[in-house]
Amino acid sequence: MIRNILILSLLATLSSCSPAVIVDAGRPAGRYVEKMDFMGKPREYILRVPKGYDGKTPVPVVMALHGLTSNMNAMEAVMQITDKADKEGFIAIIPNGLPESFRGWNADFFKMAGDKNDLAYLEDILNRVEKEFNVDKKREYVFGHSNGAMMAYFVGSKLSTRLAAVAGIAGTVGIPSGSSKILIPEPTSPVSVLLIHGQMDRVVAYKSDDKAMLVPIGAKESAAWWAARNGCPEKPVTTKLGEKATQDTYAAGKDGAVVSLISCLNGTHDVPGGNGETASGINAMNVIWDFFKANPKK
Repeated sequence: MIRNILILSLLATLSSCSPAVIVDAGRPAGRYVEKMDFMGKPREYILRVPKGYDGKTPVPVVMALHGLTSNMNAMEAVMQITDKADKEGFIAIIPNGLPESFRGWNADFFKMAGDKNDLAYLEDILNRVEKEFNVDKKREYVFGHSNGAMMAYFVGSKLSTRLAAVAGIAGTVGIPSGSSKILIPEPTSPVSVLLIHGQMDRVVAYKSDDKAMLVPIGAKESAAWWAARNGCPEKPVTTKLGEKATQDTYAAGKDGAVVSLISCLNGTHDVPGGNGETASGINAMNVIWDFFKANPKK
């Protein structure tokens, strides 16, 4: 009887204590290829957990989207994003498009990669990463190249309440359709945007009157579209980035959101600074991360 009373007393004492706070660091630093079933189809993405991650400090997340006919491994290599993730301490995600039609993304207005719900797929990946790791929810970012840039803009508009900033290399916000335009949806919340485009791009034209495989809404018009949606001033300030590039920057609008367009005078459709590219005069991964780091969600 006395023994039972002592046990009950001990249990009562333990239950009254505050539970210990245990921080789950998740998986250790490293490169992982994640495989999942999404809407009945096998999907995969590269996940890079940066060196030094311990689960105690919230870290940013950067998602990178490859271009049409490319893949996650090529995007990882050309952007050198996993090296950047280790150096700067962010989690990198590089999804793979489905090999249907052309491997790429359904960016709503541009569907050469097939009519599939890539938006839901990418959002699901972000949710999975948030559940496993200590993510800084004010620092979630998406960028892409070519069709991946179009998808990044589309994701930025649809997930504008969630994402802090997006960036695109050689992309567009829409395409002409007769006397009208097919554009990405209007964002419901301000989101900072960086656009990078080569003026000699003959795949996705820099200007709407250039000759290229795809002649979409031009780079300057795309930047102005984002600036208007963010409530930025109408006229940007132009500065030189060395001898090979200029930057049009729209001053901060609603909630501090900014828009910036880097025009590479001799740039083509290649990723600036990727695989030894020097004509653009910039390194895309460096300028994208600097832009992201400077623009958290307000």
